[in-house]
This record gives sequence, C-alpha cells and structure tokens, in this order.
Amino acid sequence: MQLRRLVGFALFVGSYFPLALILLVQDIDPIAIKAGYCPGPLTWVRGACRLPLLHPAWSAGAATVSVCCVILTLIILRGIAMGHRIRVLEAKHVPADLINYVIPYVVSFMGIDFGAPTKLAGFLVFFVWLYWITYRSGQVIMNPLLVVFGWQLFEIRYSFLQSPDVRSGRALARFELEPGHLYRKSDLQDVLIVRNGDQDPNG
Repeated sequence: MQLRRLVGFALFVGSYFPLALILLVQDIDPIAIKAGYCPGPLTWVRGACRLPLLHPAWSAGAATVSVCCVILTLIILRGIAMGHRIRVLEAKHVPADLINYVIPYVVSFMGIDFGAPTKLAGFLVFFVWLYWITYRSGQVIMNPLLVVFGWQLFEIRYSFLQSPDVRSGRALARFELEPGHLYRKSDLQDVLIVRNGDQDPNG
C-alpha cells in the first residue's frame, strides 16, 4: 500500500505531537496567567476570556493539528485490510530509530519563536524537507510515538504459505511475534503491519 503524500504528511505530523506540546508550553504568557485571563464566570460567553499564550493561533493550532494527526494515524492502522498469511521464521524486537526523530526537538530549543516569521519559516522548510526524505525512503509510518499505544517494531524473516522463499523486513505489531506462528500481514510502504487475528501455530 503506497501512502498518498497528504496522508503521509498527516502521519508524519502526528509523530511530532510531543514537539507541539513543547512549543505550546514555551509559548505560555506568564503575565497573562498572573493577570487572570478569564476574570469572571460569564466571560467565556461574552468573549472576554483568552488563552494565556503569546501566539495562540500558532501554538494552540499546531497542538490541535498534531492531535488530529495522531488520531488519524491510529484510525489508519486500525482500518488497514489484512492480506496474505505469512509464517514468521525469526523475529527480533528492535528499538525505534530516534536519531532523526529527535532532531526537530533539538531545533525547538534553539530558539523557535512564533513571533519571528523568518525563524518560523526556516523551521517549516526544515520540517517539510525532513518529511519528504522520510516519505521517499518509505519510512513515514515509523513513528516512535506508537510505542505509547503498544506498537512494537520487529526485524523478521518470513515466508508466504504458498511459497518456500524466505523474505525479510520490518514489521509493526501490538504483540510479540513468535517464530513458527502464522499471521496476517499488510504492507504500508516498506513496513509490514502484522495482526494475530488469524493465527495458527500448527499451520
């Protein structure tokens, strides 16, 4: 299954939900909090309340969009139609590659300022370029945030039931993959999505 670019970008953005939270916290206006940003119980209705943020459209907007992208990621993973049955011959759990993932976090502490258009534009160019490299490499689904939702990454060797050929690849699953067991799999770019709904250890 080849992801469309827009969907792929949504998955990529969702993986950086923690970064959006960091930027949101960095954008909090302490003066507004001390002054009281909602002076009365009816001020929300009257429109007098405001978020205690220096740039609410950017910081709150980024957090909202990233949350929606996380939800979209989980919906896509849940809705993938499973295809062929495979027999797992070997399976090794591998930690997610965090090197490329943490680079934008480092940049976020080097002075991203929603009030500085040139710095913000530079970061957006960097972010889009990082997405494009990730998308073209077929790794856009490699989202370390999925660990929070129980997904694990495995290096596996497997074969189809109708073929003796042994293949290898990386697989995402929400359970431990056991050699000798049968599973159903689907492909999302270059990563296998594996489920045990049709598991048959005896073949």
